[in-house]
Amino acid sequence: MVWIDGTYDMVAFQEQAKYQRTSGVDFEPIDVVKYAEAFGAVGIMIDAPDQIGPALKKAFEIHGPVLIGIRVDYRDNHKLFAKVHEYLLN
Repeated sequence: MVWIDGTYDMVAFQEQAKYQRTSGVDFEPIDVVKYAEAFGAVGIMIDAPDQIGPALKKAFEIHGPVLIGIRVDYRDNHKLFAKVHEYLLN
């Protein structure tokens, strides 16, 4: 399963925190299905949360490698990391 957000957002978050800027973390959309097919695998794209279960069921029924793409939104990562940082300091 590949989480797709169009960036290396976890890297961007760390770069922003350390250097107050980002570099080389944005890229164009990737067609996960075509990418999988290029290597002889099956690609499945998930576009909504209710598709996760059926996609996983289908993937486990396929004999051979399967790559599942799912779009994610990391806009609130800074809130998560603030809580983690606070927890580690205590």
